[in-house]
Amino acid sequence: MVSTMASPVLPEVQASDSSLSVLRINGAVVIRPRNAGVTPPYADPLTEREMEVLSLVAEGYSNKLIAARLHICERTVKNHLTFIMTKLRASDRTHSVVTAVRLGWLAI
Repeated sequence: MVSTMASPVLPEVQASDSSLSVLRINGAVVIRPRNAGVTPPYADPLTEREMEVLSLVAEGYSNKLIAARLHICERTVKNHLTFIMTKLRASDRTHSVVTAVRLGWLAI
């Protein structure tokens, strides 16, 4: 007997006060901010290198792999993450990614 289960349907974000929009593109889910480029007063801008580190964190890379990919030492990656979390007022690396997505600085 073959089971015909429907694939899970992702609810679309439709609330007018939501800061994220969820799209399906070529079978993938894309989450992006509704108001990209708007910087709230509490968030300091990130440097180009900090954005590189944060985008690799969003892709699931460990500190060790980020260091190898960017040709820097692992301690430098940790320093960048500390600065990122401070600037975004984030409690951890995941919170940093979520905050950057909401700000429109990062698309996942």
